[in-house]
Amino acid sequence: MDVQERIFAQKVKGQCCSEIIAAMCLADLGREGADECDLVKAMAAFCEGMGEGQLCGTLAAATAMLFVGAEDKAQAARELLPEMMNWFYDRFGAYTCADLIAGEEMRKLSLCPGMIEETYLKLREMLEDAGAL
Repeated sequence: MDVQERIFAQKVKGQCCSEIIAAMCLADLGREGADECDLVKAMAAFCEGMGEGQLCGTLAAATAMLFVGAEDKAQAARELLPEMMNWFYDRFGAYTCADLIAGEEMRKLSLCPGMIEETYLKLREMLEDAGAL
């Protein structure tokens, strides 16, 4: 199954951006029951910018997964954090849902799926480079 199909399958389960990133990353790391684990459930706190347009859930989950994926390499994860933050801002121009969506709710339909995919792929690349995958 390709990345877009995986994202769609998670979305059909009712997951938001942050839950999708976490579930897919945990599955890649070989964690059984990734869809139902407490960490994925906790990522719901970041849906739609913590429900208030704050920090994008896609970014929040990706940065959290750096630490999960490189758990035995915490220093490497800390060093990767600025790279992820800078990449995200350079690519999408903002960190918050409010700024990304810019008051256009329909924009979520065109922006978010691609943003989830690109961020997930960047996360995988970073974890592979760190030797976590």
